Amino acid sequence: MSSKLAKLKEINAQKKALAEQQKALREQLDATKDQRKEARKVQAEARKAVRDQKAALRDLSASIYEVFSKGDVAAVHKLADQISEAGAALAATVRNFAEAGEKIDGVVDEDEVESADVEAETESEDDL
Repeated sequence: MSSKLAKLKEINAQKKALAEQQKALREQLDATKDQRKEARKVQAEARKAVRDQKAALRDLSASIYEVFSKGDVAAVHKLADQISEAGAALAATVRNFAEAGEKIDGVVDEDEVESADVEAETESEDDL
């Protein structure tokens, strides 16, 4: 009977340790709630901007053969510059989206969570 009681105490101690870890993680997430909210807002704006930028790039790409057929070298250079600018704007928007995603994911470092899990497992093994 005493071994069952000891095991019950051990389980309760593990539950308490896990509850403390959970509380700490919630506090970390709550502290960064505004950052994550802002990052999601940036991603939503980027999604909208990408649609417009892709349409602009598609329109410019569609006019390539028309400009080529005219044979106007200045117009070809101008079109190349416009395509380059549109592509750079699209790439910048995609990068902003990715950076916002990193902010959302990087708020609570996964290594910190894993190290906390390892510590909890080590503590439970030490108790045995």
